[in-house]
Amino acid sequence: MDRLCSDCQYWQQRDGISLHNRAVYHYNDNLKDLMHQYKAVGDYRLHVAFQSDLMGLCRRVGRLVPLTTEPEHFARRGFDPVLGLFGHLPLWPCLAKGNTDQPQARKKRGARLRTPQSFTCTATLSELQRVKHICLVDDLYTTGTTLHHAAAALRDAGYRGQITSRTLIR
Repeated sequence: MDRLCSDCQYWQQRDGISLHNRAVYHYNDNLKDLMHQYKAVGDYRLHVAFQSDLMGLCRRVGRLVPLTTEPEHFARRGFDPVLGLFGHLPLWPCLAKGNTDQPQARKKRGARLRTPQSFTCTATLSELQRVKHICLVDDLYTTGTTLHHAAAALRDAGYRGQITSRTLIR
């Protein structure tokens, strides 16, 4: 029997649900430096480095919904990191992210968990009802807050199917 990780236990206790997340890599100092180079420095060329790994991770997992960046980050960076990483896959961009007061990367764990909802679903109820399984895709899983907010936005819009998630790094 699979045991739930501590994050899944937290979300199960808090909201009564947990997302089944899988990642390609475990977060370490090398990946931290690589993500800084990609996202903070803006070295977009790095997005191709993981394409084959992400294709394998996202094979047969339902409709892929990217967790896009907020408009201010996009304007500053000039690209969306998640769309860069997962853009070679068939994506359904049905979530919009509003601007927040501070990026998740600058917050400690407690502040991340208290981050208010910033996602809205742009799909119609009719579109949502035609999908049985949504797989949220993101670059990095830290506390699960971003993924759970995205799932909540889909549920609030009327989606009743299965939601899982895939990330490059956890």
